[in-house]
Amino acid sequence: MYLDRLKANWKKWFIYSLRIALGSSLAVLTAHACGLLFYTQAGVICIFSMLTTAKDTLKLSVARLISFGITAAAAFVLFHYVPSEWVAFGIFIFITVMVSELFGWGAALSANVVAGTHFLSVDDFTTGVIINEFYIVIIGMVFAFLFNLFRATDTTKKKLDGGIASIQNEMQSILTGTADYLAGTLGDRDIWKEIDVLLSGLNRWIHLSAEYEGNSFEDNPEYYIRYFEMRERQCEILEELHAELRKIKSLPKQVAVVEDYIRYMSKYVTAMNVPTEQLARLDDIFAHMKNEPLPVTRDEFENRAVLYHILMSLEDFLLVKQRYIQTDMAVK
Repeated sequence: MYLDRLKANWKKWFIYSLRIALGSSLAVLTAHACGLLFYTQAGVICIFSMLTTAKDTLKLSVARLISFGITAAAAFVLFHYVPSEWVAFGIFIFITVMVSELFGWGAALSANVVAGTHFLSVDDFTTGVIINEFYIVIIGMVFAFLFNLFRATDTTKKKLDGGIASIQNEMQSILTGTADYLAGTLGDRDIWKEIDVLLSGLNRWIHLSAEYEGNSFEDNPEYYIRYFEMRERQCEILEELHAELRKIKSLPKQVAVVEDYIRYMSKYVTAMNVPTEQLARLDDIFAHMKNEPLPVTRDEFENRAVLYHILMSLEDFLLVKQRYIQTDMAVK
């Protein structure tokens, strides 16, 4: 298990570690070249900022700058006018933590606290020391942002596009397999296990989509998350459909209509197909079943009820897609 994970991710981890190492080292080198006090702190700020996505790094940078201004002002007043050093530092920490919690700037807290210790440790706390710390923050953030841009978003986008095509093929295959099950021609194929495998794969695609969304500045990058989450919900419906199929003791004659409909529906499992026609045809099947003669035996009644639930599950399957298309069109 661990070796499989290592083989699958070692290149990603290597590049990620290299980016952080280079970014933080160059931040320290730049701060040192500028003759700044506590120059190693620039590397630490760079590391903390690079642990996020490119978009989050940008947001965090704004939070760092604003919170740093509040931190510096509080430190300047407290460390100059409160006689007791430890009391001043305690009040400083209290204010810094409170501001971080109030505005959701927790990610910037550690750097601000370290800046406070720097202010406290100097013999002559002047505006020059604040400017020195400000430059350190700027250098750390700049290198973090620049190195966070070095991500293979184009490659990730191609992977996600390939994932869409792959998922569609798998879902079409599973739907066809479901029709084969109803026809009694499935053989040894385990489509229920295939659904579990597909769900597991969708989870990985959703994770990759979220990573892409956080690092892409293109229009509508969250499209991939919405798409794979839509397919995940459809997969869950297919799981529920499996549970219903297992309840059928003997297949009623109406099952041929359902089998035929599933084969028809499987052809339209494409990214942007609006299932209007598929829903209309399903309504016709519901109407036709209502006009069928009533079941005579208990088993016939139970089997017919299960078949009706299967059709309702197929309707949910299509409605999930319809809502996705409507949302996607609204976003665009």
